[in-house]
Amino acid sequence: MSSPWRSPEFFEVRFKCIKCGICCIGTEMELLPEDIERITALGYRLGEFAVERGGVYRLKNVDGHCVFYDPATSSCKIYPHRPIGCRLYPLVFDGREVYVDRTCPTWRTVPRREIERLGPYVKRFVEDVRATPIVVRLRGLGRP
Repeated sequence: MSSPWRSPEFFEVRFKCIKCGICCIGTEMELLPEDIERITALGYRLGEFAVERGGVYRLKNVDGHCVFYDPATSSCKIYPHRPIGCRLYPLVFDGREVYVDRTCPTWRTVPRREIERLGPYVKRFVEDVRATPIVVRLRGLGRP
């Protein structure tokens, strides 16, 4: 099966994001191989931005927030290149269903059609992150 993740813009949830940064605090967003490729293409090494924990690559947390979150500006340093999981947020999958995370202050602005449009991808994302460490090794993305 081919990867659907090559066009990250498709996975932007259309809602009223106020860029408050709450989703960047205390998180360790899971990464896909395509995310790692995009971020390493910016000049970052894998060890600078990711950790492997529980068989899954995740964004590092520094001082309680994502390594790419800039608290001084309340913004993401790599916003146009951010991971698919960040783009799919506030949609989350609990193992049974896809729903809108109420931690997001504007969760009510996510239209039902966005859940329907992206719900299958949220589930696929969760499945695909489990295979990421293997793909990273095969593609040689983890080299210093």
